Amino acid sequence: MLSASKALMDHCTAYNSEGRRPYDERKARYQVAAEQLHRSGLNNEDTLMDLGAGGTELDYCLRREHDWRGRYVPVDGWIDGTDLETWTPARPPAWFAALEIVEHLQDPQRLIEVMKRAGRGFVLTTPNPAVVDVLAMDSDHVHAVTRTQLQAWGLHTSVHTFYGTPDDGLCGLWTKEPVR
Repeated sequence: MLSASKALMDHCTAYNSEGRRPYDERKARYQVAAEQLHRSGLNNEDTLMDLGAGGTELDYCLRREHDWRGRYVPVDGWIDGTDLETWTPARPPAWFAALEIVEHLQDPQRLIEVMKRAGRGFVLTTPNPAVVDVLAMDSDHVHAVTRTQLQAWGLHTSVHTFYGTPDDGLCGLWTKEPVR
């Protein structure tokens, strides 16, 4: 297990060392996710688990732009060797975020079902295959998740501009309780 975890961490380190655009050019997805979470009931007493947290930009956005004071738990192969293909939370939080993650998974529905069972709700973002070639965007993309798939899995969806082309991103939201 240690060697598989080390291999995953090495892969994630190499992936994250590739050129990344500055936060200001990528913040639209964090802002959309933060707005969805707040509208759905995320509060300062809640724990948010950020799957594929990378550089933890969602935490930065929530705290700086929304004055959120809850507990933020990053989960990422680069940080801790977690393989989201098989992962389940040891201690489920109230909320999850999975930004730019499902397109990297062989079975994205499995992770969505894990989040549904464990938390009060979650938000995710992914490239919109109706507008961009998801598999060509990144060598690590293995699944082009459509808006129709997200809706079939029970998520409320919206279309956004995340990568520079109008409507090139999808946001999905799921909550156990109806949104207020």
